Amino acid sequence: MALIAGVGIGSSGEPEPEIVTETETETITEEVEVEVEVEPADLEERREVIAEDEESIETRASELEDREDALDAREEELALQAEEEAETEAAEQSAQEETSASDSGSIPGSGTFLVGEEIQPGTYRTESTSGFCYWARLSGLSGEFDDIITNGLPEGQGFVTIAETDVAFETSDCGEWTAQ
Repeated sequence: MALIAGVGIGSSGEPEPEIVTETETETITEEVEVEVEVEPADLEERREVIAEDEESIETRASELEDREDALDAREEELALQAEEEAETEAAEQSAQEETSASDSGSIPGSGTFLVGEEIQPGTYRTESTSGFCYWARLSGLSGEFDDIITNGLPEGQGFVTIAETDVAFETSDCGEWTAQ
């Protein structure tokens, strides 16, 4: 009986129920602060001013480079001038020393001196030498070996007699020679 009752209910002619799925969508609105960069209204004017400033800076940099080049050239000129003045001063001092050697009766250190012009004939003495002292009486200035009348390598105190007939006297590392 149950079977019959089940069939009776099932065939009663009522349609089967339909299942419907509904989706609910819920929108949430949230306030969020967002920073947005907006170009200023005078942006184009600012860009023009910056371009003008950059051009001015480039012009000034170019002028500065020109000035630096001129200063470098002037420094070179002054260095050459100072070098020339030093050479002139050294030559004048050397000439004064040679003149004073002739006048004072002494021979001031190393060099080749003309007899009768830069030094006077006579006997000269030098104090204690360093061991590397060399002197020579010369009959000429060619630099040839035959120009040497006599020479010496004194150790300690040295003496030399320069004759009126000698052309020159050469000395090296002997210190000052004093007339006797």
